Amino acid sequence: MKDKLYNYGNTEAHNLIKKLMLRGENLTIGFFNEDITNYSCAWIESKTVSAFKYVIFKADNFYWLMNYLVNGEVEDIDAKPFGIQGEVEEEEDFQLCILKNFIESNITVQFSPLHRDGSGFVRALSVFDNGKVIFKLKKTDELLDYLRGRDIILL
Repeated sequence: MKDKLYNYGNTEAHNLIKKLMLRGENLTIGFFNEDITNYSCAWIESKTVSAFKYVIFKADNFYWLMNYLVNGEVEDIDAKPFGIQGEVEEEEDFQLCILKNFIESNITVQFSPLHRDGSGFVRALSVFDNGKVIFKLKKTDELLDYLRGRDIILL
């Protein structure tokens, strides 16, 4: 698995993101998942570049992306395209952690009504000055209970 990780080219993906930021492009970050290495991934795109994978080795990488979306900051001192070595410990779905963090931080999250989407997913969107984050989470009883417990209307 590590060979596939090192062959991916996350450094190039990181550098491309930074170039897009320097050009002031709005970024769309979405469809978080884990790749074959068990690291969380985000798909990044802009109006000039189609979606590509960016492996997130630690929260600093995601905070770098969010700092750009919210504040337009490009500096990536703490964000590294390659991070930790050795075993990966994933406690919870990264995308779910981010969604909960947004909700608990009172960041506006717009949810698609469940009756419009019979796909078995909960879809949501957060819009910022320099882009947006798109969520697509498997619809589970635990997720629905969490959202309803925070008075989020899903219908």
